[in-house]
Amino acid sequence: MAQANITTTEAAAFVPEIWANEALDILRSNIVMAPLVTKDTDLAAAQVGDTLHIPFVDTLKANDKKANTPVTLQTATATDTTVKLDKHKEATILVEDFARTVAQPVLMNSYQRAQIVALAEAVETDLIGTYSAFSGSVGTAGTDLDAATLRAVNKKFTDNKAPRGNRHLLISTKDSAALQADASLQNFFAFNEGARGDISNGLIASNIYGLQLHESQLVPEVAGAAEGDPATTNNFAFDPGAVILASRPLAAAPVGTGVAQAAVTDPASGIVLRVSMSYNPDQLGVQITYDVLYGVAKLRDALGFAVLA
Repeated sequence: MAQANITTTEAAAFVPEIWANEALDILRSNIVMAPLVTKDTDLAAAQVGDTLHIPFVDTLKANDKKANTPVTLQTATATDTTVKLDKHKEATILVEDFARTVAQPVLMNSYQRAQIVALAEAVETDLIGTYSAFSGSVGTAGTDLDAATLRAVNKKFTDNKAPRGNRHLLISTKDSAALQADASLQNFFAFNEGARGDISNGLIASNIYGLQLHESQLVPEVAGAAEGDPATTNNFAFDPGAVILASRPLAAAPVGTGVAQAAVTDPASGIVLRVSMSYNPDQLGVQITYDVLYGVAKLRDALGFAVLA
């Protein structure tokens, strides 16, 4: 028999602030690219469609200094990149038997996890999709990644003057398996057995040829243009300065509308996550919504490129 009243103990497990912070742990474990790009997060509330202007300064030139002559003055040109907050994603559930459900933490956690994973994958998919905005590429469509391609990726980073130590390569599960089977990398894996390069646990080494590798099932595959053409896997090489992720909190519901809300910011990714809870009289249940407002954009073309496979 359903319980008519919700006790203080049961309600405490459903406080928005508590749920919002618990959701951050789930979010962090399901995002790969978001913490690795440039972030821009502000505490001011925003709405869908707002446009942000993000300035960054181009490189300067080192000039010769001659005796008894003044220094050469340069004008630091700031390039304005616009990021439109055009991504408002939500995941909503309805809990009819609220009291009984909230009394089962395992069940409620599974609901929460499903909602946050859906939002995390939406953000990641949009970030990965920026690969198509970059002009450069290496690799061959329809050919699995190998050690030679990794070396070519590192070379392109160097040629493009990307800083060392923060060069990332997001790879598909298909190409992760191919690299683990690459005969020319077996000595590397064997040497690193028991360390971060160990593949006995099924994970690809995180650092090869100066690249930090990250595996994701969300790396896109595009079908061939004509029948018989190979599909193209668009792995993505990027420096943090290649892409920007901007997120803003959404406006709070008006006071007195019966909506309990909380918003938290993930310091690792800059994503602002909001949770809203209210009673839905039409559906006769408690409605729980997690949502995020964000935008993504290319920052510097030289610091990102597709790695075809």
